[in-house]
Amino acid sequence: MKYALVLLLLISNAFAERATKEEALSSIKELAMGLKKELKAAIKAGGPMNALTTCNTKAMPVTEKIQKKNISVGRVSTKNRNPNNTPKEWMKSYIEQFHEGKIEKKFVEVKISDSKSGILMPIKTGGLCLTCHGEKISSKLGAKIKELYPEDKALGYKPGEIRGFFWAEY
Repeated sequence: MKYALVLLLLISNAFAERATKEEALSSIKELAMGLKKELKAAIKAGGPMNALTTCNTKAMPVTEKIQKKNISVGRVSTKNRNPNNTPKEWMKSYIEQFHEGKIEKKFVEVKISDSKSGILMPIKTGGLCLTCHGEKISSKLGAKIKELYPEDKALGYKPGEIRGFFWAEY
């Protein structure tokens, strides 16, 4: 009886610590808002060059700050700027479906395993994004992008295109 009670407590604790879809979505929103806040402040303080440097030095710390015990978050793209932001295996088919227009929802929830789920939420290219990711980038900014991101693929976007995805695993 004693062992059954201990086992029951262990099982209930395992389920109690599982994050919910709502918590994962909240973490994605927190990441999006945190990055946007940093970029807007950087642009206000020193223009696009300052924003690019800020993104290079602060995007990962902002992302790491949002990581929680049961939720991991990040950004990913098939045309990534940061070489560490490539799609994980569970993401690939959904990313392709989003790009082909087969998925038009705000986000997709994926069962990764019996104990883990994931969320992918597209990042649509907006006005702020076009400064560093658009079709027309100043030569000075382009040179700085090449310096900071020698393997950059995140250029040439038009307004409204999917530029990448926020993701959460929980």
